[in-house]
Amino acid sequence: MRIVPIPFPALRRFLPAAALAGLTLPGLAGARPAAPAPVGTSGAAETSGAAWTSGAAGTSGAAGTSGAAGGPKRPQALLTVAGPGGELVLSANGDGSLSVVSAADPALVGEIRVGGDLTGLAAFGDGSGRVAAVDHRGHRLVVLRVAESADGGIPVAAEAAVPTCRYPVRAAARAGVLAVSCLWSRKALLYDLEALETADAPGSPAGPVRVAAPAIESDLPFEPRELLFLDQETLLLADGFAGELALVSVADGSVRRRRELAGHNLRGLSLLPGGERVAVAHQQLHSGMHTTRDDILWGVFITNSVTTLPVADLRTGDPRLRRRSRVLDLGSVSTPSGDPAAVLATPAGELVVALGGVSRVAFGADDGRQPSHLRVGEGPSALALGADGRVYVANTRSDTLSVIAADRRRETARVELGPGAPVRTAADRGEALFHDATRSLRGWMSCASCHAGGHTNHGLSDTLGDGHYGAPKRVLSLLGVAGTRPFAWDGGMRRLEDQIAKSVRTTLRGPELTGAEIADLAAYLRTLEPPDALAAPAPPAEVLAAGRAAFEEYSCSRCHRAPLYTSPGVHDVGLADERGATRFNPPSLRGVRFRRTLFHDGSARSLEEVLRSHPGNGVSVAAEDLRNLVAFLRTL
Repeated sequence: MRIVPIPFPALRRFLPAAALAGLTLPGLAGARPAAPAPVGTSGAAETSGAAWTSGAAGTSGAAGTSGAAGGPKRPQALLTVAGPGGELVLSANGDGSLSVVSAADPALVGEIRVGGDLTGLAAFGDGSGRVAAVDHRGHRLVVLRVAESADGGIPVAAEAAVPTCRYPVRAAARAGVLAVSCLWSRKALLYDLEALETADAPGSPAGPVRVAAPAIESDLPFEPRELLFLDQETLLLADGFAGELALVSVADGSVRRRRELAGHNLRGLSLLPGGERVAVAHQQLHSGMHTTRDDILWGVFITNSVTTLPVADLRTGDPRLRRRSRVLDLGSVSTPSGDPAAVLATPAGELVVALGGVSRVAFGADDGRQPSHLRVGEGPSALALGADGRVYVANTRSDTLSVIAADRRRETARVELGPGAPVRTAADRGEALFHDATRSLRGWMSCASCHAGGHTNHGLSDTLGDGHYGAPKRVLSLLGVAGTRPFAWDGGMRRLEDQIAKSVRTTLRGPELTGAEIADLAAYLRTLEPPDALAAPAPPAEVLAAGRAAFEEYSCSRCHRAPLYTSPGVHDVGLADERGATRFNPPSLRGVRFRRTLFHDGSARSLEEVLRSHPGNGVSVAAEDLRNLVAFLRTL
């Protein structure tokens, strides 16, 4: 055990901000550490170590991570559960492990291997001790059971693997229903929890199980991430990249309401006490502002907030929703607040917000009072509330769990979830830099603020990417960016490393990167792959063949050449920006079905609109060719 002193500066007031076929379970491994020493001294947080197990061979990590033995854990979701000896905190980790922490000590009890990339946890809430873990890259759920181990080992065991949608992200359970958000599938799945029952006794090994298909499948207009049961009848889902919210009926899966929030990167949903308001943590890109030093300094280009919305207005579609919303600004020119990653409402109504980009937690309310901040481990990304009111924070970039006495707004312990100095690859280091908002002036934003998950927030951004201000451009997705040079809308950058250096210098306005840091960021970006074509149903073979033929017939391949569906250089396709520029580098069409707007200015809202209005070839596309061409493009 190591005692690590952590600074506790005085809490300062803010200045106002301006402005988932059957599957076998992987082998389980665990460790039972020696009894920990008592939590230590006053005025400092204690870092509690424990024996831990390295990753099983053959388990792949998340993009940008090594996934290797001795590599980073990357905790991404937390859940507090009742264990045989008291409360436990479960941490779902990006390396596929599940860490089990004793809340009483607090100390790491051990870990089990579960999957490839765990991004969510949900307790069934039926008294069975069962928990669903979301394996994002394994496209499955893993059913766990929390119970006393016969050999005195870790009190959590895997029972069953349940195939689910491609790229599930989060899960939530209520009143016998388990909901799962499916990012690139653009779906929400609703399971009857009874369908996930197994005949195995608690704690015994479980092989593959066949379960009924989800009772209800809901198609969504966006890629969902966060989800929350507002009650037994309604599920709220949040856009993983832009700012849309959808209310889904638990009874039939229909989308009852859609509302657009003024923001993007919706991270965390939490009901306030009484259930009359829901809190959403998010960012907002202001396209009318620029990336000048002043606009970045004063926080008018990107803001970081929590908005609380009246649930009744969400249900009814009341047009007064925006007017009745309340916004909590999370930062100021003197207090960094980049990249809010999770929000939790305590029973007392206080809002606790994980600020992933600046390694802080904010405490506030929706009553106009300015929040205060507390420093925690690096990259806080998930929150959980303990039975005694303590708040647990998953620190993704430092592989630790912070324990906070919320009433005192003080970190009382910090638990290591893995080795103190994990082996990090260049891509691991680059991923950390990509999400580090302290690399921007005053900590307002990181690269991930506009490119969450390496994708895009679908907004317009007025940067110097094209050499000047006054002509905002659509934020490009970075998924599949490797090999698509030149870069930027004007094709002005031949090397990815040069584009990275320029973006940090002229957009984030932060300190200059070293050559090694630029190389690490480039290594991370080169791991980002386009969204999987299997996430969407494939069209009939004859339609696909006809669409591919139309792609050639209408000379689409002149600018968008296979296999990357782009080309070097710039082309005049009859479009001009606000400053008269007409020559643009063609973005890759891989993953184009996941772009909400198209063209440099976002003026087209669909592929159909592009093909009807694209003036570059001076020809119109026949109706049947249009349908086939769109079907083909959506498979790229």
